[in-house]
Amino acid sequence: MRYLIAYDIADDHRREDIATLLSGYGPRVQLSVFECDLRSRQEAKGLRGKLRDMIDPVEDQIRLYPLDELAIRGTIVLGARVIEERQDFWIIT
Repeated sequence: MRYLIAYDIADDHRREDIATLLSGYGPRVQLSVFECDLRSRQEAKGLRGKLRDMIDPVEDQIRLYPLDELAIRGTIVLGARVIEERQDFWIIT
């Protein structure tokens, strides 16, 4: 099942941790939105638990929208902007 997962995380460190976790499940399609493919209800439940443990329930919010085949096939994308993952690097002098 594919899920659209959107988040609003107040803290930079928590936000980076959430993005890193979600990137293991699917591509980032907007700055705070991922399309995640989860193989089973158990995997979805496990991801929800991990996300719940990572957020501050007062300051943060994550929304998971399950998408059926009709929603996936009917997806319309306007514009060609591609979100590139941030690459950490070192400058050595």
